[in-house]
Amino acid sequence: MLVNDTTHSQFDVSAPNYDAEFTTSAIGKMQREQVYFALQVNKLVKSKSKILEINCGTGEDAIWLANHGHSVLATDASEEMIRVAKQKASGLNKLDLQFQQAEFSALNTKYGTQKFDLIFSNFGGLNCVNKTVFKQLMDDFYSLLNPDGKLIFVIMGRKCFWERMYFLFKGNNKKAFRRMSQSAISAELGNGAKQNTFYFSPSEIRSIAEPNFKLLSTKPIGLFVPPSYLNKFFLNKKYLLLFLFQMEKLFSPFSFLSDYADHYLIYLKKK
Repeated sequence: MLVNDTTHSQFDVSAPNYDAEFTTSAIGKMQREQVYFALQVNKLVKSKSKILEINCGTGEDAIWLANHGHSVLATDASEEMIRVAKQKASGLNKLDLQFQQAEFSALNTKYGTQKFDLIFSNFGGLNCVNKTVFKQLMDDFYSLLNPDGKLIFVIMGRKCFWERMYFLFKGNNKKAFRRMSQSAISAELGNGAKQNTFYFSPSEIRSIAEPNFKLLSTKPIGLFVPPSYLNKFFLNKKYLLLFLFQMEKLFSPFSFLSDYADHYLIYLKKK
């Protein structure tokens, strides 16, 4: 299995407060806005695409994509995340949008008869699997995509500047450089839940994706805007956070900075 029962339960635990702790927080909104900016301004998604979203969480991105005219099948391994997503989308019957519970390992089995224009994964869902499993998933993604289909992943990289500076300032060298580990790192999800997490540089994802996918571009997400665990620190620092957001937008075109951000968006095309 790619994601075990313990993983399911951990995301089930974090689901009720996920939106409050990330989605609707100032930092969460700013990082998500940068993702949407990249999708729209850089025209990464063609109009009326058929999209498979994995690790959809509470459905925020699926609803946004469906509101922009796309056909969206949004999946997550966590039944509780899917429950929250369905509740959030209740009343939006005019949208071409479905939410279904599905593990990564079941995607090809459940949806192998369908073909998608895009497979989308936001905010580190793919950091829940190791490199070996990631390579297996890429084969599944290749089968699920139409010719010239695209992958858009938002992944946690290895050299997050904010994380290094924050933990070095606190005297915690181990946490400051934890993302460089080749082994799983236990990361907090909220509500006391924790998840084994693996980090990948853009060059590692490019290597994992070959030979079936071509790297088109990368974008830093959360280069100046800090990680979400600093939400409380910035609660009373609105103008500082707004300044950092302006800097984020200014430096977003510089792909070479991708691995120094909290996340990065990587855009790949099926060969």
